[in-house]
Amino acid sequence: MLSNIEFKRKFSLTLYKNLHLKMGEMTFAKDFVTTTRGDLYPVLAKSEDCCEAVEANRFVVKNGWVKRWMVQFFPYASYEMTAEGGKAGFCFGIPGAEASVLVENGKLLLCVDGKEEALDAPAWLEKKWTMIVTCGAGVFSVYFMHNGAPEHFHTVRSEDFKEARHEDAFNNGYAAVYAEGEVTVHAASSYMDCGLSQADMRPIRYEDGEIMQENGKIYLTMSIRMQCEMIQGIFSWVPGTAEFELTGVLCYDTGDGKWCADVAVTMLYHREWKKWLYWMCAFSHGHTLAYGSMEGDPRFGVNVADVTLMEVAKEGTPITEFASRRGDEDPNFFYDAKEDKWLMAICRLDPDNNGAYRYVFFESNDPFNGYKFIGMGHDGGAETGGSFVKVNGEQYFVCGNDFKKVANYRAYSKAGMEELKFDYPDGGFRGWGTLLPVVQGSRKRHYFITFDRHNGSELNNWSYGNLYIFEAKL
Repeated sequence: MLSNIEFKRKFSLTLYKNLHLKMGEMTFAKDFVTTTRGDLYPVLAKSEDCCEAVEANRFVVKNGWVKRWMVQFFPYASYEMTAEGGKAGFCFGIPGAEASVLVENGKLLLCVDGKEEALDAPAWLEKKWTMIVTCGAGVFSVYFMHNGAPEHFHTVRSEDFKEARHEDAFNNGYAAVYAEGEVTVHAASSYMDCGLSQADMRPIRYEDGEIMQENGKIYLTMSIRMQCEMIQGIFSWVPGTAEFELTGVLCYDTGDGKWCADVAVTMLYHREWKKWLYWMCAFSHGHTLAYGSMEGDPRFGVNVADVTLMEVAKEGTPITEFASRRGDEDPNFFYDAKEDKWLMAICRLDPDNNGAYRYVFFESNDPFNGYKFIGMGHDGGAETGGSFVKVNGEQYFVCGNDFKKVANYRAYSKAGMEELKFDYPDGGFRGWGTLLPVVQGSRKRHYFITFDRHNGSELNNWSYGNLYIFEAKL
């Protein structure tokens, strides 16, 4: 029984905007200002008196001003610049809207939705500064590097950029470097980052629930929680170590052309069908569920997954019916070859459980449709973040539970429900329980990953959490 085993903490850590997936950058190795045999960074606008040059691997403006295209705009990316002197920063544009985030003489200058704002930069900001602008759907969050780490300074919301997540908008958008006066730009780049913290971790598996392993790594889907909003990240992990890498970002399109930043996906690769199958939480479309399949590998790069929204339940439908209800979360599924059935678990608000979350279980002959109710989790809790997992040949469903306990994890099997034990029980309240059996060398090792709910952003209640990694000898 799992309840007889103690999970021991291996390590814990915070991934705070320190993992990057590069989207583009300005390089200053060659003189792009005077060359006539290519146009690396086209001029979008320039004053007649502008004097600019590329010198000693730096971009220098000595007089006037210039705005140069750097990269195509992406609404969830971060844009970083290191500069000194004059006025410098980024300008962003999509059809029908422009915004700028600049630094000059110790002030942050914002022009968003046509409104200008000047804020005193932090007193510690040095002459040579590094600024990061992290975007969201209608959000610009500004950070400055301080003592080697990014520190949040200010967030501004934009009505004009709310539709930037539409493919027609960002495909015709730009992020440009702006420099004015006597200014030196040392570096400018764009990347997806791992956010303030992470949540909702699950391994990418094969159709039968076996964890996918390649080159000593497994791949985890984890929510990237930002100062405002969130997005679905995909990370590689060398099990048992602190070697995490951000390898992909996944957006979702329900057919309206918007690349939505939804999260809590569960993803399988069906080896016979040669397709990736997935269920996810459609927070952007009524807090319901959606599903889909794709042929392209979602683990690498920035991708979009086409999804179909689950059919919505009629009023009065019991929670045991397989129809989408507002508030549905954290789906998990796999194919049980022994029973020749697809099993599905949905975390669902239960009016008979004081309106708290409770897992409801279904089975079907199809991964996306035709599911029939087969059972549900115990009442008296607030379940979350569950996954099917096979341990020593026995099928379990492991999930988090309970807002009142630091770490309370349930494991369901045919024998009933049991609770897991930890030497340093953490993972925050109503923790998310992900148990990972992984073959390494001559042994099968059993890791457990969870996160806490530390509220990493004063602007976003769902900005948790720090990561905790355990291992048990089974």
